[in-house]
Amino acid sequence: MTNLHYSYKDVFRSLRLGFSAKKVWMMFLGLLSGFAGYSLLTYLAYVAAGADFLLVWEEFRLLPFPDPLLAGFPWYSWAIYAVAVTFFACAALLSGTAVAKVTFEQLRGDEFYESREAYRFAFRQWSSVLASPLLVLGFIALLFVAGLILSALGAIPYFGEIVVSLLALPALAASFFIVYLLVVLFFGFLLIPGIVGATRNDTFDTIFEVFSCLNEQPARLVWYLALLAGLSKLGTVLFGLATSAAGRIGYGILSIFTPGKLPDIMSNAAFYFQVSLPSWWPEPARLAFVTCANLLGLPQVYMPGEYLSLSWSADIAALFLGAGLYVVALLVMAYGCSVWYSGSVLVYAVLAQKKDERNVLEAPEDDEDLLEPVVKPEDVKPGCAPAGQQPPA
Repeated sequence: MTNLHYSYKDVFRSLRLGFSAKKVWMMFLGLLSGFAGYSLLTYLAYVAAGADFLLVWEEFRLLPFPDPLLAGFPWYSWAIYAVAVTFFACAALLSGTAVAKVTFEQLRGDEFYESREAYRFAFRQWSSVLASPLLVLGFIALLFVAGLILSALGAIPYFGEIVVSLLALPALAASFFIVYLLVVLFFGFLLIPGIVGATRNDTFDTIFEVFSCLNEQPARLVWYLALLAGLSKLGTVLFGLATSAAGRIGYGILSIFTPGKLPDIMSNAAFYFQVSLPSWWPEPARLAFVTCANLLGLPQVYMPGEYLSLSWSADIAALFLGAGLYVVALLVMAYGCSVWYSGSVLVYAVLAQKKDERNVLEAPEDDEDLLEPVVKPEDVKPGCAPAGQQPPA
């Protein structure tokens, strides 16, 4: 079992724990499935809005965003897009839970915990991972409905004004509670995979742990998560720079015998790998995206060149290379997510020790691992006693 310092020093282990081929691959599979579902559902939202598919493809390629300036987005298209975002979030959270489970078992000394078992664990605990945020949203919705009822009562002549004035202070308290629940929801999205991976809690216990961490250790919670976010970002940038350098080395080697074909093929591949931000994105977000792309040496991401048709084989090669660029980008993102979800287990372990004086790494094994095997009568051979019993004298 790993000996922790139970301080901010433990959070720095996340870079090393996240740098694992198994964990990066697990996160890659989750991001890939979420990305595929997101793209298909977003294109479906555009089709439902009556938009031209080719026009949307020309603008966004494989990463579409809703843009009312490109096509009018009615409410049902926004609903489909909300499902797309939810699907991606669910895929990321479940994969993050699997990574957190592998990290938890690694911290306990099991370096060979299988990714297949981790995914089984994550899907068994899907209700804790996905329903916990929904439970908080349900409380917020109930308070919102209560506000609507109070608003309806206020519309009653004479009587309504008195009721609203009498219930104004309780309504203000309920509004404060909504703000508090939104804060809990925010930290819940960040902590829940790590909590479930380390404790195997049910939905209510998971929500209780989020409340407990926020109420009893708020300063450490914010500080540790901010530190973890910085490490995750640093790991993503470093891994992206290493990937970019590796790509340039490979490009230089391959260009030795194909000096005329490869640049055109790569230019056409960059045509597929385009990220266009919608018009409603704020300018600081656009500037951050452009800065990051320039830092990685990939300005063609937001400024791709024109597609030049060469030959059927070159066009197919450009298509494959374009798909490969998406795979590389998802791998870079997967490492950053691996650092985050590995670190979330460390953050929760330290917070649990600080607030409850409890070492989560010493928790008993899963219940199903403690159950004794059931021995059927027909499986017992004559003269032999079942396992765990003494043979007759």
